[in-house]
Amino acid sequence: MSDNRFESSTVLAKQLADAVSLCLKERVEQKGRACLAVSGGNTPKAFFEELGKRQLPWSHILVTLVDERWVGESDPSSNAGLVREHLLRGPAKAAYFLPLKNSALTPAAGFMACENSLHEQISRLDVAVFGMGSDGHTASWFPHSTALDRCLDESGSAWSCPVMDTELAIPRMTLTWAMLSRCQKIFLHFEGDEKNSVFNAACDPGQRQNIAAMPVRTLLFQSQVPLSIFRTS
Repeated sequence: MSDNRFESSTVLAKQLADAVSLCLKERVEQKGRACLAVSGGNTPKAFFEELGKRQLPWSHILVTLVDERWVGESDPSSNAGLVREHLLRGPAKAAYFLPLKNSALTPAAGFMACENSLHEQISRLDVAVFGMGSDGHTASWFPHSTALDRCLDESGSAWSCPVMDTELAIPRMTLTWAMLSRCQKIFLHFEGDEKNSVFNAACDPGQRQNIAAMPVRTLLFQSQVPLSIFRTS
């Protein structure tokens, strides 16, 4: 695990965009295409805008989401809407975008269609960029979620999982660790003193087995995929 710290959000966004761009360019050169999964929220907006400016072979790059709220793209909380607005413009407009949400009424009802789309369009992910919540969640892997075991089952065949805990304001669909553990490179991106404190708590080696309390530990204490942390100081 490499830990990269930056003094400002602006510098962080540029450096993360450079790092992701290099990975994508290398994968296109090696196998003719690349697959990128990104997260939503406010934090990645500047990174998206920087990445979207990069002169990459975007027509050979597929972009999908690490997770999604089950809302239409016009909804302000839609990660797909966020990606279209801040990433898929300029040069990056040529990329192929694969959303997780479909026309089904719920994530559970839309699970098979989502699963089929992922398996049809992606053989394996090359790069995934995660965020982290103040409760230690990442993707839609929430502490003590009823879906957590299915989300983190590395031996499972499912690449997506509905997350419909009653305390969630909006149900979600998330990629699973079974899919993400086969990725070539993972980035964890977060900012601010609060998130740094959460990160420090998650890294406590005495709590490494306590995944249910802070699911981001799935990323921090694994050895399958190279992980780079990008955060502000």
